[in-house]
Amino acid sequence: MAPSMRYLLVRAALFLVPFAVLMVAQVPWWLSLIVSLAFAFAASIVFFPRLRDEAAADLQRMREGRRRDGAGPDDADVEDEALDRPTAAPDADDAQATADEPVADARDPRDDPEASGPR
Repeated sequence: MAPSMRYLLVRAALFLVPFAVLMVAQVPWWLSLIVSLAFAFAASIVFFPRLRDEAAADLQRMREGRRRDGAGPDDADVEDEALDRPTAAPDADDAQATADEPVADARDPRDDPEASGPR
């Protein structure tokens, strides 16, 4: 799991656990919110500095466009490769056969004012 995702989950747990405990203790929700936010902030600074630094480096790497080690190919790279790949030219016989076939009329017969029959 990416360091930024781990840091997000740790921060969420550091907020949700005290918030739930304070809500069960029937502390007003706004006070529970403030205390839980302060606790999550302080605990992440004091107890998880290495994880915070790894998450910051991960976010910086993503911002610069570099991928993590071991990450698979990017979707855009795969699409670009598929579009840049040369396609096989059709054979001359296939081109002649399609040129001799009549083209179907793409108009809707209901739009033709000269079509016979009631509507």
